Amino acid sequence: MAEVFGALVPTFILIALGYGVRTARIATAEQFGMVNRFGYFVLYPAFLFTLISGASFAGEEALPFIGGVLAGFLALVLVALALRLVFRGDGPAYTSVFQGSVRWNGFALLAAAPALFGPEGPALIGLAFGPLVLTLNIICVIVLARWGSARATSMRAVLDQIIANPLIIACAAGIGANLAGVRDLGYASDAIQLLGGAAMPIALMCVGAGLDFSALRGSFAKVATASALRLVLAPALVWGACVLTGAGPLATAVAVGIGSTPTAAAGYTLAREMGGDARLMAAIITATTALSFITMPIAITLALR
Repeated sequence: MAEVFGALVPTFILIALGYGVRTARIATAEQFGMVNRFGYFVLYPAFLFTLISGASFAGEEALPFIGGVLAGFLALVLVALALRLVFRGDGPAYTSVFQGSVRWNGFALLAAAPALFGPEGPALIGLAFGPLVLTLNIICVIVLARWGSARATSMRAVLDQIIANPLIIACAAGIGANLAGVRDLGYASDAIQLLGGAAMPIALMCVGAGLDFSALRGSFAKVATASALRLVLAPALVWGACVLTGAGPLATAVAVGIGSTPTAAAGYTLAREMGGDARLMAAIITATTALSFITMPIAITLALR
């Protein structure tokens, strides 16, 4: 496990650096919030488009791997939807529990993927980004439109929210470009790649800067539930689904790595945009990020064995 933890250390250092920069007041939480918003609407879509449009779906491992990852996360979605029966009173708070349970921070794994899984690791993660990010973002938008404080009043309003989401647009465009065989957009491709290259370090530092340990007070049950689903149940469900789909050992280990990541910081931006409980979302991101320093190495080590 020491080797796995060592591979993840650079990722954790960037997260800690973001936290240190904010606590030292080199940049305020509000300034980091604007940076994260810029990332959400510009950098992260550029990164997703570049990664997904260049992914290769032709390998024999592709279908069992993607099928296992999607099946595992869809099972997690069903469990998270069932939690509405438990957290009935506060719709916005439930949306944050839901997002905290199902959203995954791909940057936390992708940065360490070559050291953890070899050259095939980033390629496999790239395969998962398109269908998984697209599917989960659509589901999260629907949940927020249904139970967030800015509740959508019609199916057209829900569709408008889906169509306007920058991550959904980027994933759909990347998948479309991939299927159409479009690999080179000339100067535009170079510009998009430059933007996407800035996404990973900025995303990780924004996660650290957004850690809010004071938000953990008073929300223990909700935070603990989302953390358990995100860090314990998710990798177990993904592992079981990959076994059923016949994914190979390396592909299964990568899938478990995806399942073991903390909650994505983009969930906080979406909660603010669509009437979720942003403070609870910050608490869940904080808890899962801090706990993932322990749980990610354990889950990945077990999967690699």
